[in-house]
Amino acid sequence: MDDQSTVYEWAKTYKFSDEQIQYATILALKILDDECKMDYDNYNLFMSVYDGINDQVPSPFNLSVHSIINLARADDPIKASPIYKDMIGELRITMMKDMQKPIMKAFKNLVWSVAS
Repeated sequence: MDDQSTVYEWAKTYKFSDEQIQYATILALKILDDECKMDYDNYNLFMSVYDGINDQVPSPFNLSVHSIINLARADDPIKASPIYKDMIGELRITMMKDMQKPIMKAFKNLVWSVAS
């Protein structure tokens, strides 16, 4: 199983904290807004985590935010469609105001530990 499949399957069943779910959303927004400094492989890895979380029943995501992310990804899973680019950027900026760096780093390290 490749890393993307591994983290997707893990994310479908893992019990994420509210902060981790918020960061998964922020990271998806950063990737779609092309504001994330990770490489292409990590973009795909973290979007697989996002997809796994979203496929939990019930989805823990804010449905209005997820709907926008889903629409923005319709043509490309890691790049926002041009008509949604501004909206994705505004959502990213708004959601990042409350985010703390230690939580961001811990979330990334958790995902990387599952992938390795």
